[in-house]
Amino acid sequence: MAKYDQWRDHLEGTDLPTIIMTFDELEELVPLPSSARTYDLWWANEDVNTTAHVQCKSWQAAGYVADVDMRRGVVTFTRR
Repeated sequence: MAKYDQWRDHLEGTDLPTIIMTFDELEELVPLPSSARTYDLWWANEDVNTTAHVQCKSWQAAGYVADVDMRRGVVTFTRR
């Protein structure tokens, strides 16, 4: 099991077009590294074929893109 598979599974378990989750809610599934709370680039939607960042692969595998609001500590996942 990859580190962020629980995020993928959670997102796949819904048919909602938009899912908003706080950092705390995400951490109930998988602990966040400190860089996720510090750098908005950690939440970048990179090309899954070339990125080594497994976090973006998890939400993109579920069919979503992420948009982070660092000030509020919230991530909005929108279905592609």
